[in-house]
Amino acid sequence: MPLKLRNKNKYIYLIKSRIRKRIYTMPFLLKNYLTLKQFFIKNTLVSGIENMLFQKIFIETVSYCNNDCSFCPASTKIGAKSPENFMTEDLYMKVLNELVHISFSGSVAFYCNNEPLLDERLSSWIKVARSLLKTNFFYLYTNGMFINIRLANQLFKAGLNRLIIDNYNDKHELVPSVKELIDCSSFLKGEVIVNYRFKTDYLGNRAGQSANAAFFLKEPLRIMCIRPLREIVIGYDGTVPLCCADGLWKMVMGNVKETSIKDIWFSDSFKKIKRSLLNKNRDCTEICKKCNALSLSVQGGIRA
Repeated sequence: MPLKLRNKNKYIYLIKSRIRKRIYTMPFLLKNYLTLKQFFIKNTLVSGIENMLFQKIFIETVSYCNNDCSFCPASTKIGAKSPENFMTEDLYMKVLNELVHISFSGSVAFYCNNEPLLDERLSSWIKVARSLLKTNFFYLYTNGMFINIRLANQLFKAGLNRLIIDNYNDKHELVPSVKELIDCSSFLKGEVIVNYRFKTDYLGNRAGQSANAAFFLKEPLRIMCIRPLREIVIGYDGTVPLCCADGLWKMVMGNVKETSIKDIWFSDSFKKIKRSLLNKNRDCTEICKKCNALSLSVQGGIRA
């Protein structure tokens, strides 16, 4: 199966990283970049998208990360999340059964703002999900600190379609576990993508929650945001935050322990926010006011 390496050239990636930071932190560049983004977003939207079911669901079976990247609100440097926060099996099964009930055909991401491989149950839980969601696309992102060839193939055998490793190292070197996996890549039973990444990278302010945000908006952006129209996040305790950028769950839309996923997604409060974001109005929530996300879509792990 294919192994893909992204951002392998350190110097090209460094240039791209610096350009990205300048765009996000210089008003003139940001304004022109916004104009370009708005054009593409308008031309990729589907009519009636605000009334459609989500295309992707993030499931955090554990709500913690063991890495200390400077841009991430879930970083151990911040200490906002606890290593004891694991999803119960009853809640997990409730989520899966509801997805079956609503005939969900999109992608299932077994991660969000966490390190999914901290959950030793993950392979067996993915196997259960695959038995119920036979044709959905399953994938996850990991920092790769716990990965090895045995675990990777165990995940693929359970039903995972794609494993994406963000290799965080400011020297642009592979962490030992990832290097070992690449050396054994001929034995892989599924698709693996390795992204070379800097721990000190700048990826926007993540709904105003990024620890290394060098720039905060003086006023909300006047541009659509389509993340909350295409994705839903389920936290370890059933919490449904507004979107994946809300890593600290400051804007909670409901809890699947108390309400069905479908009822939360089509609730009046969620619809109101979606309409506002489609109309380029980011005044609708406190986190949207601060957020400088310019993502065109949320297709990162969805089957092409």
